[in-house]
Amino acid sequence: MRILILSAMLAGTWQSASAADFRIDTPGTEIRIELDPGLHSGLDGTPWLSWIETSLDAARQLTGSFPEQKIVVELVGASRSSQAVVFGQVRRSTPPRIIFYVNPDAALHELEDDWRGYHEFAHLLIPFPGNQNSWFSEGFASYYQYLLQSRAGRINPDEAWRRLVAGFQRGMEDPGGRGRSLRRLSPDMWSQRAFRRVYWTGASFFLRIDTRLRIESGGRHSIDSALAAFHDCCMQQRRRWSAEALVKILGQLSLPAVWEQEYRTTLDSVAQPRFDRAMQGLGIEIDGKRLHFSNEPDAVALRHAIAGPRPTAEIEPSQDMAELANSP
Repeated sequence: MRILILSAMLAGTWQSASAADFRIDTPGTEIRIELDPGLHSGLDGTPWLSWIETSLDAARQLTGSFPEQKIVVELVGASRSSQAVVFGQVRRSTPPRIIFYVNPDAALHELEDDWRGYHEFAHLLIPFPGNQNSWFSEGFASYYQYLLQSRAGRINPDEAWRRLVAGFQRGMEDPGGRGRSLRRLSPDMWSQRAFRRVYWTGASFFLRIDTRLRIESGGRHSIDSALAAFHDCCMQQRRRWSAEALVKILGQLSLPAVWEQEYRTTLDSVAQPRFDRAMQGLGIEIDGKRLHFSNEPDAVALRHAIAGPRPTAEIEPSQDMAELANSP
């Protein structure tokens, strides 16, 4: 990783009245970091730059590359909180901007244990399908947020599954939008305050597809491989993408019937996470808040393929709705 200080006070502890600008050059992506002067930082921007690099690298590992050539990350100090990252949001500007509101006293291990960095970087791995399809983009980021942590070695795989199932359970328990189809609820997510239900219904859609692709293709296809192929062929196309269009092209790049079946069923069914069948394939038995993991070889292999650690790539010298969806 090569870090350039674009404007900062040359002092051991950050005391400037103006924001510090850093740039991280990574393979294929330049990240400009705008660091709030209220954030405690060493001259090299630690711990903030290390955390951002970890989050980006975890997202890059999903497909082998990151689709954006330039990203702006704005870090804003928030009031003291028990959380390292209070909330985050993505703005689809040119270049894209990710804004994080963070605890000024957060340590690196606390930042890397928080899901929000992984969630927001995951958003940029697919085109924005529009506000009418919030379930798709938010479901995608919610599905991957804990898996990326696990793949990066920041939490163990069993913990990733526990956190993912806990998210599904939050979606099941959400009183907002109960009884409505996802097709009707997703555009009304804000007015219905149905963030948990919409996000985690979407996340369970991606879990079902991922497990089915891997099982039905004998490991030849997955969401990871479909995304990698999509990045090669289509990510840079200047066009508007809907959820339906993304489902169609990702299906063409893997197993079309799987994507089409799950898409139609998910849209027209009552909005709620459905994950029992996927859990059976993964060999995970849910007992209240506890999970039991099967030692059956196929199930172990499938869990590892989805959540297992990945080799680290070498690097060259209003409240956010995701926060509501992930709150207990």
